[in-house]
Parts: sequence; C-alpha cells; structure tokens
Amino acid sequence: MAHITPGLEVAILLLVYMSLALGIASAAGYAAGVRWLLRLGPPASVALFAAAAVLTFYEAFTSPDGRVVLHEGALIHDRFTSVIVASAAAAAALGYAASYRAADLWPTSPGFQAMLPVVLFGVYYLSGSVDPALVIASWLLLSIASYVVIALPGDRDSSAAATRYIYVGTVATLLLALWVAGLIGRSTRDPVWPSMVLAAGLASLGFKVGVFPFHWWLPSVYGRADGRAVAVVAGIAKLAFIALLTRLAITLGQAPQVNPLYLQVEPAMVAQVLAIAAVATMTVGNVAALTTSSLQAMLAYSSVAQAGYILVGLSAAVYLVSAGESPYLALAGIALQSMAYALAKTALFALAGETGGALRGSLRGDPAAAAGVAVLLASLLGIPILVGFWGKLFMFLPAASYSPLLVAIALANSGVSSAYYIRFLREAVSPGEARISGGLRASIIAAAALTIAAGLAAPLIAASIGQ
Repeated sequence: MAHITPGLEVAILLLVYMSLALGIASAAGYAAGVRWLLRLGPPASVALFAAAAVLTFYEAFTSPDGRVVLHEGALIHDRFTSVIVASAAAAAALGYAASYRAADLWPTSPGFQAMLPVVLFGVYYLSGSVDPALVIASWLLLSIASYVVIALPGDRDSSAAATRYIYVGTVATLLLALWVAGLIGRSTRDPVWPSMVLAAGLASLGFKVGVFPFHWWLPSVYGRADGRAVAVVAGIAKLAFIALLTRLAITLGQAPQVNPLYLQVEPAMVAQVLAIAAVATMTVGNVAALTTSSLQAMLAYSSVAQAGYILVGLSAAVYLVSAGESPYLALAGIALQSMAYALAKTALFALAGETGGALRGSLRGDPAAAAGVAVLLASLLGIPILVGFWGKLFMFLPAASYSPLLVAIALANSGVSSAYYIRFLREAVSPGEARISGGLRASIIAAAALTIAAGLAAPLIAASIGQ
C-alpha cells in the first residue's frame, strides 16, 4: 500500500469543505458577507484539485505498487487514473480561465462558483472508486452537478439541453443501479443474469461517454447549450466516466480470484462488443461531424468519434488481460488520448460558446490563438509529436494484435476527421468581426502548450505506467 502524504489528504479535505462552503454561500446569494468567498472559491478549488492531482500523480508513479489507497481501499488511484485526474485538473484551470468572466454575467452566476468544486470533487472520487456504494455516491454527485452546470447560462437553448441531459442521466443512473445491484446480489445459477448485469453497466457508461447507440442525446446537449458550460462537462466531468468504464472493462478480463467484481461472462465476448461499439461509434461520429453545418454540433459529434477511438484501446486491453498479458500500452494510450481530448475540447467548446457559434473571423489577426487552435485540432487528429498522436499510437498498436481490421477502420476514421477539423480552423481565421476575450485567448494558448509538453513527455508516462 502506498504511503499517503498529509498534503494529499489535506487537499482533498479542503476541497470538500470548499464545496460545502460555496454551496451555502451560493444559496445565500450575493450578500456582502459571502461575495468574497464566491469570488475566491473557484480559483481556490481549482488550485486544491490541482494539488491533489499532482500529489496523486507523484505518489502513484513513485510507490512500489503504483497505487494510492484511500478510505480503507474504497478509493484507489493507480498510475492510469492519476493521469486522468491530472488531465482533469489541467482542463479545470483552462475552463475556469476561459469562462469566469462570462459566468459572472449569467443570471445564476453564483451557481457556477458553487458547482465547479463539486464537479472536481466528483471527478476525483468517481475516477478511483472501487466500492459499489462509493461509485453510486460519486456518480450521483458528479451527474447532478453536471446537469446544473449545463443549465447555468440561463438561455433557452441551455435550459432545453439541461432538461434533455437530466432525462438521459436518469436512465443512465437507473442502469447503474441495476448493475451495482447485480454485483452485490449476483447469481451464478442463472446463466442469463451475468449478461444482463454487464449490459446494464456498459449501457449506463455508454450514455455518459457517448457510445453508439447511446450517443443520440449528446449533440442536443453539447451542440446546443452554451459552449462554456459544455467545456466543464465535456472536458472535465467526462474523464471520470472514461476511467470508470476502463476499470469495468479491465475487471471483466481478469480471472475470478483477482477480480472482486467478477461476473461470469466471456472476456472474448466483452472485447468483441467493445470492438463493434468502437467501429459504430467512431464512424457515426465522424460522418455526422462531416455533414453538419453547425460548428458546435461538429465538436459534439467529434466527441462521439473520440469515444470510439478510446473503445479501440479498451477492446485491446480486455483482449490482452484475458490472454494473461499486460495491457499497460493500451491503458497508456487511453490515458493520453483522454488528456488530448480534455485539453482540446475544453478550449474549443469555450471558443464556440464565446462566439455564439459565429466562429468566422474569431481568430483573424491573432496568430498565437490561431496557432493554438491548430495545435489542438492536430492533436485530436493524431499528428506527431503531439499528445494525441501518442494516445492513438499506444491504443492502435496493441489493438493490431487483436484485430488489424479494427485498426484499419480507426485509421480511416482519423483520416475522415481531418476534413471537418480543417473546416473548423479555416472558419476561425476567415475574414470576420468576431473577437475573443483575453481569458479565452490565454486558455487556448496554454492548452496548446500543454498539448506539446505532454506529447514530449508521453513516452516516459507510458513507460512508467508499465513498470
């Protein structure tokens, strides 16, 4: 068991207290006595979450077993989830820098200050939860906070998107409850029951991650709500559900004696289901993104395609685990691809939100911001040496040993995505009148710099995950 530094426990505890204090202050409104807390709370929460992420990352990569164990084993962060949490911390800083001024103008602006630390707290716990009760608690916390964030801008489209999100989230939560109930009261006598429980678990996470055929809600939410609110949900909160889906998939490939959540299902079947879902998800996402005329909807469909690429890595990881081999390279690819996704989508959705979808000319005369957007899009596309390149490389290499056809389809889909990414960049630098704020400009440039830096460090991170 890894030694836990007092600083990590203090950072997590302070983040909890900050979430409670900001919620009470938000309920009190803009009274003079709490206004300072509402102003200082969000950056302090981001700083605390970043500190917890850095300490978790350090302890996971320096401990002999590569794990950080909290709450008597109910919460375990390993080297994979520590990268996920670190990515969420970077995205949180970027999202806050891009949106805090706009959030002050929202009719429910205290809610943004109150919900941001709740989202971060939920991400930290859901990413590492291994106890079913903690999974449900952190799932509900993060889900409800996400619904509120989508509705905060107060415009008609955001309210409609939040309503749709609540409907879908309710279904996903019911499926999660069925999955957890099946784990707790599993029956080995009924051969159908394990498959039903597995289907419920994968479907619940499929809704949250945006996997076909559970993706249908995502363009109506990500493509319709204010992009600055979507940046928090898509770039930060979604990473926790990716981590949970990865843990479930890896668990299903393990032997029963080392698998506390074991269900009697064939790992080969799980790998096949994930591979089929990967093909459908990335193909549907890319084709829809290519044919839509709305740039924010294009980003939404692109998020669906990105989920498909992650499923390619997951199918390879399950195959390797079931064969008794280490899945570290596939896991490293998933972690790095999640990082590329978080950095790019946080900044790009914020850009779409600030321009109100009228992206034309928003970066004209701003070569630094235009170059930053180009770097982020290139990372999503998988251009060397950016972090997105390493994410796809480390996912596709082990997947080739499982199914060369799957990798060929994934590469073809990556090629298709270049068409709409180029269209996005061309629209931004075309002649027009739109301009971006200083906070968003800084966020885009910082996201691009982190994308390059992470790309340079990616081989070392991947090698460390495999130690």
